[in-house]
Amino acid sequence: YLKPGDRIRHPRPRLFDVAARKTVPVSEALFEDPWSVSDPAWNAELGAFTAEYNRRGHQVLRVLAIGCDGAVRPIVEERSATFIEYANKHFCRFLEGKRELLWMSERDGWNHLYRYDTASGRVLNAVTRGEWVVRSVERVDDATGRVWLTLSGLRPGEDPYYLHHARVNMDGSGFTVLTTGNGTHDIAWSPDRRYLIDSFSRVDQPPVHVLRDGETVFHGVSSHLPL
Repeated sequence: YLKPGDRIRHPRPRLFDVAARKTVPVSEALFEDPWSVSDPAWNAELGAFTAEYNRRGHQVLRVLAIGCDGAVRPIVEERSATFIEYANKHFCRFLEGKRELLWMSERDGWNHLYRYDTASGRVLNAVTRGEWVVRSVERVDDATGRVWLTLSGLRPGEDPYYLHHARVNMDGSGFTVLTTGNGTHDIAWSPDRRYLIDSFSRVDQPPVHVLRDGETVFHGVSSHLPL
């Protein structure tokens, strides 16, 4: 474990022109004092490489586009005066066939998803909003423009740590909660994703299993054993 005064790693992107057998210089102005430079990938829609940069101290997080000429520009720049939770509250997903990405952020004080235009670096819209938090992204469907989420703190009067599940359109419309019942929820989808089994429980309540189609309850049983 590095101690104060020890020499630290300084990761940086490198770009090579294989045909010309030369290195293409990459500007390091946006990679200052890095903790990590991760997830390098070619983005066909942008005609550039992308990478995530985490500044030492975890107060600056960027998604950067690196052109074939070595020029670097930010797509996303997240800043915090305190700390960016880059390990457990992080999601970055480029959308297939579009110059867009989904990004997770606590910028408004609550953990939510945002949709970005990767060409301009502009926020197109908040995908989710409200005084509750997105805990994780379960699935993204590029074709339908839908996102499935796990969330907490949505229902007043419930323990804010209980997990619920929902779906929403990428433009922020059509927010639909898929689970009901005072407890923490776990869902299992049928192969065609038409139906789901919603299983929820608390420390003072045995599991309840409900078969759902959207918001329609077909059958529910209470049991100590899973269906």
